[in-house]
Amino acid sequence: MVREVYTCFRKLSQIVNVIRASLVSGFIGGNLATLALLRHPSAAMGYIQYGLFGWRFISGQGLPQSHFHELFATPKYVSIDLLPTIGYLTYWDANYAKDVFYLALLGRVLSPKIVFEIGTLQGYTALLFALNTPRDTIIYTLDLPPDDLCSPSLPTTIIDDAHITAHAHSTEYLYRDHPAGTKVRQLYGDSAQFDFTPYHEKVDLFFIDGAHSYEYVRSDSLNALVCTRRGG
Repeated sequence: MVREVYTCFRKLSQIVNVIRASLVSGFIGGNLATLALLRHPSAAMGYIQYGLFGWRFISGQGLPQSHFHELFATPKYVSIDLLPTIGYLTYWDANYAKDVFYLALLGRVLSPKIVFEIGTLQGYTALLFALNTPRDTIIYTLDLPPDDLCSPSLPTTIIDDAHITAHAHSTEYLYRDHPAGTKVRQLYGDSAQFDFTPYHEKVDLFFIDGAHSYEYVRSDSLNALVCTRRGG
């Protein structure tokens, strides 16, 4: 009887501790952290978006998840090539480093002949694909031109606008100074208006990382489905 009472008390104590920690770190801590970023709107929005992403992940919402080796025939040992830390990709969060790891792994395991990427920015992932694919692979990467001649035709997010503004003042791509960069073909244009016809049913690996609004993600996804070959 004493043991049962102790067990019940212990479980109740654990529940109370979880609730208390959730209120302090989740409600109070999260809101205070957001208030501290009010002077930096883009950083605050990034923090909120990341918090929502984590919440959806923990709550099990969104698309079902599978392990990499469950989707692709993966060797027991795979060597990949990574780039040094560049900007936001691995600057403040290990989740971005995880993304980079799996993109490199996709290149090694799938050995695609044609890769198409929407969203070049600094050319980090374009070079990452170049380093982890066969020598004869071609990587097409599409981005808005680095000038004011082309503006987004669909709604964008605050983070997208910040990237577009930064990109307008920089045309330096990481792949240009690397030997593997010869595999990269730079394309310019608005992905919602771009003519994808020459790439229909030819792409082995299509990577969407352009604007993050629903309208752009939907448009890019539909184009990717048409461009990806059977089995790609």
